[in-house]
Amino acid sequence: MKNTERIELNWQPSRKVVILAAVLIAILVGAVIVGLTMVIQVKVGYAVVLVDPLLQSTGEPIVGPTYVIKPPWVTAVTIYYSTDSWEATIASFSSDQLEMQVQTLVRWSLNPTNLKKLYENYPKLNYKEAAFESIVQETIRIVTKSYTALETIEFRGEVRDRIELAMAEAVSNEPSLAGVITNFEFDLRDIAYPAKLTSAIEDKLVAEQQKIQADLEADRILILADAKARETVIVASGDAEAKIIEANATRISIEEILMGSG
Repeated sequence: MKNTERIELNWQPSRKVVILAAVLIAILVGAVIVGLTMVIQVKVGYAVVLVDPLLQSTGEPIVGPTYVIKPPWVTAVTIYYSTDSWEATIASFSSDQLEMQVQTLVRWSLNPTNLKKLYENYPKLNYKEAAFESIVQETIRIVTKSYTALETIEFRGEVRDRIELAMAEAVSNEPSLAGVITNFEFDLRDIAYPAKLTSAIEDKLVAEQQKIQADLEADRILILADAKARETVIVASGDAEAKIIEANATRISIEEILMGSG
């Protein structure tokens, strides 16, 4: 029987090897992280503006869909430029000093070529809160002030068109937004009036409907009366003609009798 000897390997890496391996792992992890931060995906409807703090420069917008490679110290600012919207209820007054709650929906998009200007004016991209919303609110209040409450009902389409045109003009006159906001659309969804005005309008509508009904009934009675009168005239005319015919026949008969006797 042969004797077998167990050989145990008790190898341990030296301190230099451990340090080298740790350095290599750190380099590998760092390379992966840097690679991920250097490659940016830009989706459809979005654009990216590259901001370099070292050079203190802002690049032109890069519109998606695409990929962007950047240095790790450069910040990529993603901006959504496709259709955006804002919905709100805005308190305003009519020319006769009645408060109205105007329910609005505004849609717009951003001009991709001017996104650098937008970022420089609003680094936090808070242009809606800082400027746009106040323009919309002020424009609605100015336009509705030129109409009475009843006129905003009667000329609803005209009010909507005037607000949309005034808003587009106000936005184009705002230096920080001029040329940035495009495809502007305004939807006047509803106007809520004070309860007393609503009640008065309802009473007026009921009175108008009753008047219309009364006018229709009066017209119907007149038509029936006219038809009856015409019928009476026709009957009378018929009777008169019949009597004339009968008289003529009697006269002719008498004349014939007299002629026969002579």
